[in-house]
Amino acid sequence: MLRSKGIRIAAYLVLFLMAASMLVPLWSVVMTSLSSRYASLQPGILLWPSQFSLDGYATMFYRVKLLNPFANTMLVTVVGTAIHVLLSCLAGYALTQDDLPFRRTIAVIILATLTIPSQVILVPLFVIFRQLHLLNTLYSLMISGAVSAFSILLMKTYFEQIPRSIVDSARMDGAGVFALLRDFYLPLALPGIMTVAAFEIVARYNMFTEPLLFINDPALNTLQIALRAVVLKENPTSNSDFVAPNASMAGIVVALVPLLLFYPFIQRFLVRGLTIGGVKE
Repeated sequence: MLRSKGIRIAAYLVLFLMAASMLVPLWSVVMTSLSSRYASLQPGILLWPSQFSLDGYATMFYRVKLLNPFANTMLVTVVGTAIHVLLSCLAGYALTQDDLPFRRTIAVIILATLTIPSQVILVPLFVIFRQLHLLNTLYSLMISGAVSAFSILLMKTYFEQIPRSIVDSARMDGAGVFALLRDFYLPLALPGIMTVAAFEIVARYNMFTEPLLFINDPALNTLQIALRAVVLKENPTSNSDFVAPNASMAGIVVALVPLLLFYPFIQRFLVRGLTIGGVKE
């Protein structure tokens, strides 16, 4: 009994330390963003602003001009996610069709692509985008990662869980292939669709390598690239280039807010999607 209680206390202590290791830096970021320009220059972890100020947010929006990169990021996230979900649903639906030749072989090949690091295909993508004149356009970021093996196989698993009796009844009533997808498969596989969309939204919102490689026009910078430029300006070459830590921390807070607002609405779909829609073959 005492041993079990001791193990439980130790587990809670470990969890508390892990939570503190993540929450304390985040709290310090928020407090630094609410500090004045000179107060934010103090080294170490800031638990409370010695001089409360919103100058960091004003600097971020009016001097650094964060609104344009934020708009670019939202556009890439929304359009790119829509394309990804649509293609994943169509591919997963095709793999559930009994009359598709070599469908199991195709599924195994798709599963094998999970072993390929995403960085390996960046150079071929760069060459293709250059040939298609898509470099320095937001289209390159929307198309990049348009499909993934994980999303396709996840949707395939969800579609396979739909009762065959429902599908057979609909076919007897004259429902075609796309009618079945629209009226039966997609509504019944909504948790899987939301799971794919949630992961893709987070991935595209935090996209960094692709914009850094494909975009050179400052007007097309995404939020993560803009924040990188702000952080680099904390080591100034001149007084005019200097951006105080309160401004850079304000940019990080602004970048976190959409994801923090998004997560509570999608949490139940994520939990259900990860527990029911596991990838299997």
